Amino acid sequence: MDTAFWNAVIVGCTQNGYYLDSLRTFNLMRRETQVSHDSITLVSVISACGNLELLLEGQRSHGLAVKTLVDADIRVQNALIAMYGKLGEVHSAHLVFNFCNNRNLCSWNCMISALSQNNDAKEALALFHSLDFEPNEITIATIISVCTQLGLAGFGKQIHGYDFRFQFHKIHL
Repeated sequence: MDTAFWNAVIVGCTQNGYYLDSLRTFNLMRRETQVSHDSITLVSVISACGNLELLLEGQRSHGLAVKTLVDADIRVQNALIAMYGKLGEVHSAHLVFNFCNNRNLCSWNCMISALSQNNDAKEALALFHSLDFEPNEITIATIISVCTQLGLAGFGKQIHGYDFRFQFHKIHL
């Protein structure tokens, strides 16, 4: 059994909501085999930690990523931003976001969402204004939520108009 096999099981568990099974499988892989994890493994494990609200386990996974991955992997960094945001650790999410030197739109969406989820709508809106990419439907949905939090109906309507111009509302997630 190789990394691809273990990843299939771990990713499958995480994607289907079996978060605890995902973590158990990961721990079994590390304890009972010589198989190494990779960024795909860690993204699923970090996601499971966030969904189970296991901050300490998530921090351990973060440390493992720092120790074992040769290059900073944007997928792992994005998973960390999302996990820290979900767990209310906005400062940690910011640290990861600021460390990213190869941010993609997902990185920005994760950070904007982390701020929004933690009632820092002003900072989320400020970050949106400095966005380095064209927004997508996820960005739009998050910013509309931010506008609601801030009571910015006018700006929310502008964003909604942008949504209709680019027809994001026709995309089914």
